[in-house]
Amino acid sequence: MRKIEHRVRLCTILLLAFVLGMVLFLYRYHKDSKNWYIQTFNGHLYSQTGELLAGTICDRNGTVLSTVNDKERTYSYSPLIRKATLHIIGDPNRMIGTGAVYGLRNYLLTYDEKNGATTLEQQGNTVTLSIDSAACVAACQALGDAVGCVGVYNYKTGEILCLVSTPTFDPENIPEDLETNEAYKGVYVNRFISSTFTPGSVFKTLTLQAALEQIPDVESRTFTCEGSVRVGDNVVTCTKAHGEQTLTEAYANSCNCAFSVLASEIGGETLSLYVNQAGLTRSYEFPNFSSAKGTFELASASTYQVGWAGVGLYHNLVNPCSLMVYLGAIANGGKAAKPSFIYSVTTNEGLPVEIPKTEQTDYLLLPSTADSLKDYLINNVDTVYGHDRFPSVIMGAKTGTIEQKTGLSNCWFTGFLDSEEYPYAFVVYMENAGSGNRVAGAVAGAVLNALIPVP
Repeated sequence: MRKIEHRVRLCTILLLAFVLGMVLFLYRYHKDSKNWYIQTFNGHLYSQTGELLAGTICDRNGTVLSTVNDKERTYSYSPLIRKATLHIIGDPNRMIGTGAVYGLRNYLLTYDEKNGATTLEQQGNTVTLSIDSAACVAACQALGDAVGCVGVYNYKTGEILCLVSTPTFDPENIPEDLETNEAYKGVYVNRFISSTFTPGSVFKTLTLQAALEQIPDVESRTFTCEGSVRVGDNVVTCTKAHGEQTLTEAYANSCNCAFSVLASEIGGETLSLYVNQAGLTRSYEFPNFSSAKGTFELASASTYQVGWAGVGLYHNLVNPCSLMVYLGAIANGGKAAKPSFIYSVTTNEGLPVEIPKTEQTDYLLLPSTADSLKDYLINNVDTVYGHDRFPSVIMGAKTGTIEQKTGLSNCWFTGFLDSEEYPYAFVVYMENAGSGNRVAGAVAGAVLNALIPVP
């Protein structure tokens, strides 16, 4: 009798375990089955090199950037578009980590929970990206052979309109010397998303922000630049002797003397707090990857080193995407939309598929300070950079130039359009290219003119 009772208990336990296992499996199936389905071990969805064999990607104007024909993934009809959009679409060998073909596979693939895997003909959504491929081509052509990146986004909606990184290549005609030619060094890196660089004088915008809030009389002061100034126990040099200047003039002249002094007065600890608040040491989330975090280390810095940090040198590193969002927040009253490159997702029948909504940043700076900085940045264009290369809208901008031991300088051109119709923030970074205004500014002008219709 006892044996029978033990067996009954054992059978009961096994039955309960089976039922619990089935409940757990059904829960996991409902929750995770699509994630299982889209993995690369599901071989009928991917090529031998890992390319997704379903789904179409278009730009905001409906231009096809990548699709599948005869069980083979193809890219745009235009070699120029293929090169210009490489770092946002991806490559056949999946070497570019920010490529949408792989990174957006959960949007590109359709999945029927009831029927499981379906045939390839029934699979595949259309993902429309927010980018304008014509603007990307303009950016790529303007960059030429230079190593760098360009980003433009709508600071009210978060839509990335242009994202280009160089060097680049044609994914349908991959160069034989891609791995050995120095011209392609770092080609798999999306410099806009995944890299950080020395900011140079574009960082003076952050120093100006801190000075406006931390130094009560700063806007009534004048600054004398004789080409160098002692800060702490050493000398900070400037590009020229600017003479006596107001704060507005010192910012427009990008005077190292004035801004190193201001940074030393603000102090490294306070300046670090402003950098963090501005989002320059945080990353922005995209599907399947995040932007790189900037760095700003002043824990053991001397007064002299803090001075150099305040003009964008020392150990400062910023990510172009984060810097672009910061400029967007200045234009937008202190906060901006977080960047995104997904415009819409639709099924083969044209039905919309739910996608994450664009989020807003926290306040990256006070609204009143944002309004003041906007005026300073607009003044730079009005008095120094000029409007010749730019659309007929109000623009604010700041350049940055970082001298190298050999060759031309690395350079930046960052800013925004103060426009209800075209609320765009932008960033251009170029290595060994020369002047921020003359060279990087020309690239920004070419891209913005491609995005904004000529009146």
